[in-house]
Amino acid sequence: FTPNQDRIGLEVVAAGYVAETGQYRTTKGTLEQVSDRPLREGYSVGYSGDIVQGMSGGGIFVDGELIGINGRSAHPILSNYIYEDGTKPTDAEIQQMRAVNWGIPINTLLTYIRPEILSAYNLPLPQVNPDIETTAPTRYIAELETKAKGFTVRIDSSSKANGSGVIANGSGVIIAKEGNIYTVLTADHVLCGEMARTASCADYTYTVVTSDGKTRNIEKSTIIRQEGVDLAVFQFESLDNYPVAEIANYNPNTGDFVFAAGFPKIGDNPSKWLFSGGRIIEKELGLLATRQSDLSTQQSGTLQSVASLTGGYELVYTSITFGGMSGGAVLDSQGRVIGIHGRSEGAGGGKIQLGFSLGIPISTFIGLQERLKVKPQLLTTAQPQVSPQQQQEIIQAITGVIVPNTNAKADIWIERGGQLWRLRRSEEAIKAFDEAIKQNDPKNVYLAWYGKGLALFALDKYQPAIEALQQAINTLPKGEDLKEFHSSILQQQSVVYRFLENYEQALTVINQAISLFPNNPNHYIEKWLVLYELKRYDEGLDTITQAINRAPRAFWYVIRGGSYSLQKKYELALADFNKAIEINRNDAVAYSGRGELYYYQKKYELALADWNKAIKINPNFAMAYTNRGILYYNQQKYDLALSDWTKAIDINPNYALAYTNRGILYRDLQKYELALADWNKAIKINPNYALAYTNRGILYRDLRKYDLALSDFSKAIEINPNLAQAYLGRSILYAILGQPEKVKIDLQQAAILFRQQNNMAAYEQVMQILQQLGG
Repeated sequence: FTPNQDRIGLEVVAAGYVAETGQYRTTKGTLEQVSDRPLREGYSVGYSGDIVQGMSGGGIFVDGELIGINGRSAHPILSNYIYEDGTKPTDAEIQQMRAVNWGIPINTLLTYIRPEILSAYNLPLPQVNPDIETTAPTRYIAELETKAKGFTVRIDSSSKANGSGVIANGSGVIIAKEGNIYTVLTADHVLCGEMARTASCADYTYTVVTSDGKTRNIEKSTIIRQEGVDLAVFQFESLDNYPVAEIANYNPNTGDFVFAAGFPKIGDNPSKWLFSGGRIIEKELGLLATRQSDLSTQQSGTLQSVASLTGGYELVYTSITFGGMSGGAVLDSQGRVIGIHGRSEGAGGGKIQLGFSLGIPISTFIGLQERLKVKPQLLTTAQPQVSPQQQQEIIQAITGVIVPNTNAKADIWIERGGQLWRLRRSEEAIKAFDEAIKQNDPKNVYLAWYGKGLALFALDKYQPAIEALQQAINTLPKGEDLKEFHSSILQQQSVVYRFLENYEQALTVINQAISLFPNNPNHYIEKWLVLYELKRYDEGLDTITQAINRAPRAFWYVIRGGSYSLQKKYELALADFNKAIEINRNDAVAYSGRGELYYYQKKYELALADWNKAIKINPNFAMAYTNRGILYYNQQKYDLALSDWTKAIDINPNYALAYTNRGILYRDLQKYELALADWNKAIKINPNYALAYTNRGILYRDLRKYDLALSDFSKAIEINPNLAQAYLGRSILYAILGQPEKVKIDLQQAAILFRQQNNMAAYEQVMQILQQLGG
């Protein structure tokens, strides 16, 4: 029995021993108040009855069942009513609290009692919800949250069959105002979806609750939906003034900060406001990161053959969300709406959240605005601009989320582990999953092992991750409905084996995943990654084609286009890059890939145009800056090349290739100390970077530091025996050192490699030298 608002009015019996007489006493009363925010020391149940001194610590009963412990009697001399977080109720609330007795629910006792006592006395685990607490917002976060509260509404659903009481709620965003008419954007299932499975939508009524707490009926005639996309709009009329959300239609990038805003309804508790920070995963990578396989191909508005999860879900982010937040905004770091939240990855029959949150990008709504008969009032396409101080506040808000560690059943510990994993607090996540594993509930222990495997992998503990994932497979309940999840565990195992460079085992495991569940295109992408490492390129192409046949995502075409380009099948490569851009005109990676293709074909103006476009779409795309820098370098536009490579390093301080390229430029400019510093940095980032050793070896040779040069050339060859430039560089060094036989050996090997790599100009140059040497 858990006291809640619905149980107010129930008869209770309080019992205890009277201090003055020592006699046992019972008194009847009613449940009067249940506080959503417990007072200090756990008091949250208010009840009537004649409680006298000495009855503290006695029981509170409903129908003979112990529901709580007596603690404070009514009308105390001191009004010491303070919430757990240190804040005080209002004067009016305190007067109401003084009128009743207060007790501690038995569920609270079970939640906070030491685990060993629970075990020793065989006490039941408490009924708790997978809730979180956010820390008090700092200045910038408070501004964002206040703005979001203003344009976010709660949508309550009621049913005649339920006595017209509220049975569920969702959220929505005010996106336009014309006169007294406000337009709200929400998820379609908030206004029907879930309920339509068991009853007609006509049986339900909806109300909208605005930021000032006012409630208005939603006229069903104003609701407009779009088949195949989980979006809907409706209107309400009000003379009151409410803010309208700013809409930002741009392509967010992996790592960008986001906030999910709405009114979660957790368990039997009333819905409450939540402003939950996280990071986004760029669309194509995000769809690859999810376990979901319910892909569909939509053709809506300006979208053409866009593969997304059913309902148009393409946004993937780490913000912690709950039921009731569907239809709420996904906001960028400036508080602008970039999507509508609607789903979270579920497991255990959908009863346990384990994975990412999912939303519909605002670009999908923009493509549908004519069909939905609405035009957003405030629309921008600008990327967010936040200061370093604001970024720091956002990071503190995300990392400061409080995930409880109180007693709970296994399913709650699994959700807590998933929440901590999302927050990148993997050590804590492992502890949470271990708590679930201790309980060894056969219905869900496999999820705890799976979550632990994810957390171990995040900590680069690859072998323990493999073992945890194997335990997930070993404890997986039997059943056809779990084949898909089984295949997801195998895919994750393949990923870990790939990081361990055990490619054959990775291939074995991912093939098992495909056999179990062949319709998940993500399995084929993992297989392609393994085959690429094994240099089985033709098989890799076939595998990518199978992924495309199941889900024609832009990213898949980019991958295949890159593979064709490496094989010098330029026409096929160009067709795939063009297809990727046709699917997603804001795909910076596709433009960058096509730019590389044009560069290989010596179509430099086209290459430059594509790299410029990629950078315009994603100003933080380090690879595009690096590629454009190479073009500028070859055109002897050294200032522009230096600017691009420096920008790439600013974006990604661990980008070894950018350091290597900039080092080459510094060497050409005779800035040898700067060149050496860049190559040293590249090697520190990647100790197996053969090209950096080769370039540093050339510099050492030119500076007459021959021992260092020889060491670097030899190291480069040890790392990559197919690096022709390293043999050529070492041959020149051997010539300086007066070792002609070694010169010939290295030149011959360089010539063989240049020819194999179809670098005929370098091959002919080396052959001329060999002929001059009589070799």
